[in-house]
Amino acid sequence: MAWIPCSGRDSIEGLAWLPRLLEKARHAEIAQSGRLVDGYCYGDNDFIDKQLIAFLRTDDVTISRLVREHPADADVARILVERSGRTRTECETFNAAFVKKNFNFILIEADEGRLSGFKAPVLKFVYNGVIMRIFYPLFRRDERRRRAAAGV
Repeated sequence: MAWIPCSGRDSIEGLAWLPRLLEKARHAEIAQSGRLVDGYCYGDNDFIDKQLIAFLRTDDVTISRLVREHPADADVARILVERSGRTRTECETFNAAFVKKNFNFILIEADEGRLSGFKAPVLKFVYNGVIMRIFYPLFRRDERRRRAAAGV
């Protein structure tokens, strides 16, 4: 892969994964393949993106539009949180549960080479050899449906 997004552990507006979501949105905007960018899923059909998008009471079409309109991720993040009506406390509470639910993004961190030690190759295998073998076909199916509904 030519491109690897930032760590899911990075945060903005108190929300982990949001910088990664915005980075994936920017790359999806320039990609010919839609919402599958260099092997990375983006948007409503992605398991982790979908959780954050739902919390923010928005959708990937809106996020894509915002990243086209605003060059700074901080501006997009602020707009998304403001439009969601979520308070700082709600963001903090969600974020704690979100990070825990997704195992602090350890599988993705291992896959992208951000972890070291003997566990990293095992975690990378579990992520790529087991989990993504299930999710990629589902994502492709959902993306075909999304594009068909949009007339793309």
